[in-house]
Amino acid sequence: MFKILITLAFLALPAAGTAYAQSHKDWCTDAHMEKMEAMIAKMTNSEKQKAARAHLHLSKAEMKKNNTPGCVKQMQEAHKAMGL
Repeated sequence: MFKILITLAFLALPAAGTAYAQSHKDWCTDAHMEKMEAMIAKMTNSEKQKAARAHLHLSKAEMKKNNTPGCVKQMQEAHKAMGL
């Protein structure tokens, strides 16, 4: 029984990640990327700004590959670096 529960948990994780990415796919648009660039440019903490910019560039690269989950993951990290 325990093995079945563990197996089901591992099967559910990718599905949950994909569902989360689909709910935030609006983050992976050119308009949102431009908005983020403007917000990052206004940041005063250079370390956080550098981290946010790095994650934004990684997010853009994933967007160009049509990898929505990867794009959302990197955008989420950019948001964290910005304190959002």
